[in-house]
Amino acid sequence: MEIGPLITRAVLTVEESDTVRDAAEWMMERGVGSAVVLSEGKPSGIITDRDTLRIVAQGADGNAITVGDCLTRKLVTATPDMKVLEAARIMREKGFRHLVVVDDAGALAGLFSMRDLVVGLLQERDTLTRQAPGADGPAPATE
Repeated sequence: MEIGPLITRAVLTVEESDTVRDAAEWMMERGVGSAVVLSEGKPSGIITDRDTLRIVAQGADGNAITVGDCLTRKLVTATPDMKVLEAARIMREKGFRHLVVVDDAGALAGLFSMRDLVVGLLQERDTLTRQAPGADGPAPATE
């Protein structure tokens, strides 16, 4: 299964010149855990709720620090045709909770999150269960 149908397309975006405080407030207002940073209209990074928390915990002034000041410059991206298991592998290896998804031109296509990953894995499991010989439907949930 590809991640394209699972990604969130309504993504909060910020500019590198925005303050960390503004980014944190916008994430809270929207109820999201990250914002994609745009530079010249294309993704250049991502800032997460954990990033903003770390900055505040280190005693920095969120009004004085810009999003661009705290970005890692090597953004790892995915494409909509990436397989769910490949996205999961990248997220596990890199310790990411979010993957920025770009189209062929490098423009923002959406965001793939841990929540999207769980949905995709459950859909794959259900598909495999239905395809199994003698399967009458999804297996009952167990703990």
